[in-house]
Amino acid sequence: MSKFNILKQTFLGNLGDSIPISIWKHHPEKDRTPEGLAAEEIAFHKQFDHDLLKVSFHGRYPVVDWGCEVVYDGAISGSTTCERCVIQEASGWEVLEPLDVNSGELGQQVRAIELIQKYAQDKVPTMATVFDPSMVADKLSERPLTDYMDENPDALETVLEMITNVMVDFARATLEAGADGIFIATQHSTHASVTDDQYKKFVFPFDSKLISKLRGKAKFMVMHLHAREENEKIRFEKIANTPGLDALNWEDQSADLTLSDGKEQSRKTVMGGIDHNGVFRTGTPDEAEEQVLEAVREAGLRRLVVAPGCVITVDTPMENIETIVKSIRSITPWAKEWEDFA
Repeated sequence: MSKFNILKQTFLGNLGDSIPISIWKHHPEKDRTPEGLAAEEIAFHKQFDHDLLKVSFHGRYPVVDWGCEVVYDGAISGSTTCERCVIQEASGWEVLEPLDVNSGELGQQVRAIELIQKYAQDKVPTMATVFDPSMVADKLSERPLTDYMDENPDALETVLEMITNVMVDFARATLEAGADGIFIATQHSTHASVTDDQYKKFVFPFDSKLISKLRGKAKFMVMHLHAREENEKIRFEKIANTPGLDALNWEDQSADLTLSDGKEQSRKTVMGGIDHNGVFRTGTPDEAEEQVLEAVREAGLRRLVVAPGCVITVDTPMENIETIVKSIRSITPWAKEWEDFA
């Protein structure tokens, strides 16, 4: 089966002849141009031949065109940070205007998709990374976004509506450039990040609108629910049954939700199993393999894409990646040793 068919069957809940695996990382400094990002993503895929290529734009790509000054400060995540945020005080929200997603920094990411698709179009499904509105707003602001949720709710709602439209336009542009799917990331789905009232007013409605406007445009959509802390509780029940999503991804090896529980609650494909901040990064290849295979057994083979809970670190040993990819590839879903997990 082709990688496209394996992924399609997985999303449908069927077992193919292998279990798909996806690995993604940032490519610091080189990811600041379309040509540099495309070259790194293509080289990474050629090296490991994973089954789903998530294009990881640099971590502040949506806020540059609004005026944020972005740098890479050496973080092991490989992500950029804002040296200067454009929103310094509440009045800053009032002057933000919609963006042309085909020019500037956003346009460069669309161009990167075009370059990657020339390589990937008949080899591997691709998905473009799209940040949800609250995540974009948070990266625009010097202060925590939750301050404005409490102090300037009306202004923030207006801005989030505008950001939603920009991110919808951007996602559509990446699909027109050839991306097969969309990977929507949020950093405000946990109980530690926002209160229930804040989530209901400033996060979930805009995530739902983003998903609904992209439904039917992408071949598939994945939602990443980011958890910052160990055993952090995710508001999984709010997003789990949202129409239009094909798969869910979160830090399953550290957050307070297992892959099997997530699969049962959502009836969707789950993506995870790789302890990207733990043994995958710091252990031996054998230790990393043991951890991932145990996660696969816990999750069960159906509706599973083996993947990191979030972006893998830039110092992750290449031999660990190679070992895990080969190990997952060696699984024959219909073999006797796996019959209890099929």
